[in-house]
Amino acid sequence: MEFNIGKLTIFDELEKLNDDLYHPFPHKGICKIQDKFSEKLHEDDLLTADFNSYWMNIAGSLSYILKGKMKKIPQNQIDELKLTFFEVFPQYSFLEKEISNYPDLYEEYKIYEKVRELMLSYLFN
Repeated sequence: MEFNIGKLTIFDELEKLNDDLYHPFPHKGICKIQDKFSEKLHEDDLLTADFNSYWMNIAGSLSYILKGKMKKIPQNQIDELKLTFFEVFPQYSFLEKEISNYPDLYEEYKIYEKVRELMLSYLFN
């Protein structure tokens, strides 16, 4: 996703999106996925925990930016921001084309992806 807008506008958009990150976790969609794809999920796969940790990295990084402390974001957090959920957790790659079938999860996923992409634009442009 490309942005032809200035840093201030990106910052303003990130501020607006911040509240959208704090919804109840989409357990309904996760449970449906776990039921439907139980044969593709290994017993050590923790889909809920993996989405949660990925999204918390995004939310945590955003808090640094909104507080004006972007230089304090740990490098490993920035490195993970550069990757999509499916790049960080390739064992779930089969879900990439299926996720839109789970509206509660998909809506959360889209919000976090938008924030992630905007943060990358803000940090590197």
